[in-house]
Amino acid sequence: MWSSAIEVHPWVGKNYQHPENLLHKTLVLGESNFTESGKFKSDLVINCVLNDMSIDPTEERDTTGFCRFSTKIRRIVFGRDEAIGPNSFWQDVAFYNFVQSLVGDKARIRPTQEMWEGSVPAFIEVVLSLQPSRIFVLGKANWRNLLAHIEHEIVDPFTVRLKVGSEFVAAGYINHPSSSLSYNKWQPIAQKLLLS
Repeated sequence: MWSSAIEVHPWVGKNYQHPENLLHKTLVLGESNFTESGKFKSDLVINCVLNDMSIDPTEERDTTGFCRFSTKIRRIVFGRDEAIGPNSFWQDVAFYNFVQSLVGDKARIRPTQEMWEGSVPAFIEVVLSLQPSRIFVLGKANWRNLLAHIEHEIVDPFTVRLKVGSEFVAAGYINHPSSSLSYNKWQPIAQKLLLS
């Protein structure tokens, strides 16, 4: 289904076309991939999501890594209501990291400009294929680089209409969930994009 430009395939939830908890077909856009080089495979993101969804709900949630990242995304969108757990959330969305190269084996390593630029064709392919009506961008650096490479119309300081092919799609951003995240500031922005 995907061309060789897409090194790490997106996760696409079973309810993506008709989400149960969101009002729009949503692509969650992460920034980049971090793992040991031997684990950098096309199913990296898919396996992260499946792992997050497989945690027994009667057990205490993992507070590190991808599970923590997932919890913060859900709380920004839905508040602290954990009724929307990993299964419900991930089945409603597609998830994809913009930078397709392996950035490093641990977080906090920054993608190079060449990595950003080289990932534009893959992003366009994913958006044209999945046809989201909303793109929820995680992180200011991700947002700045996306806008530097994709034609857009500014709606407000946190929202644009991206032109991908001949279509426009609403996109907005929040601070990256791995950073300090003010729920009071970012929740209204996320909810306006995804729940209204």
